[in-house]
Amino acid sequence: MAQERSKAEQDLRVIRSLMERATVYRAISAPAALVAGFLSVFAAAAIYLNDQTSLGINRPVQGRAFAAIWLIVLVMAVATNAFFIWREAKKDGRPFISAGMKLSLRAIAPNLLIPAAVTVWFLVSGYKGAAEQQLVVVWIAFYGLALLSTGFFAPHSLVCLGWAFLLTALALPALRNAVGDLPANLPNIAMGITFGLYHLIYAVCTWPRKRADEIEQFAVE
Repeated sequence: MAQERSKAEQDLRVIRSLMERATVYRAISAPAALVAGFLSVFAAAAIYLNDQTSLGINRPVQGRAFAAIWLIVLVMAVATNAFFIWREAKKDGRPFISAGMKLSLRAIAPNLLIPAAVTVWFLVSGYKGAAEQQLVVVWIAFYGLALLSTGFFAPHSLVCLGWAFLLTALALPALRNAVGDLPANLPNIAMGITFGLYHLIYAVCTWPRKRADEIEQFAVE
């Protein structure tokens, strides 16, 4: 009982620390979102040009190839975000894998299980049924849920971004039911809009202003 109470108190201290540093983390997330947005827009545009014009590999990007391209974008975006976090931690003299990071990962991890399972299913057999839209809806929805799961200590802007992803994921199946025939490249368009455009908008809205250093100092104090 005492051990559980001590663990709860430690988590509360970590959450308070994360909340106090919300401005700092927003400043870190802006350039990471910018990179992720550009990578996603580039990937979506490349797939679109390949599928809709004579440029490219002379066959549509679908199935495993579609998933592989977006998984590569994911790895690059995660690596970029990790770099910015590492650089900020080094600047402040804090460990890269801090108590705050561990708490954040614990909050996010449950929302990654279903996307991981669906991705494995798609790569093994789901691609045979042209299930790109189902895959994309799961990716977008659970990315939004992952962002929302950090709402207790993350900047409010990240929570808004999470809601944008989640509502878009809910709208895609409803759009198909309402409209009927939708473009075959809708999954790619959806990925470009959400992971591309949404991240770029987020980066513009949260990019550090001129007095970022003073604000950061105030947040730390």
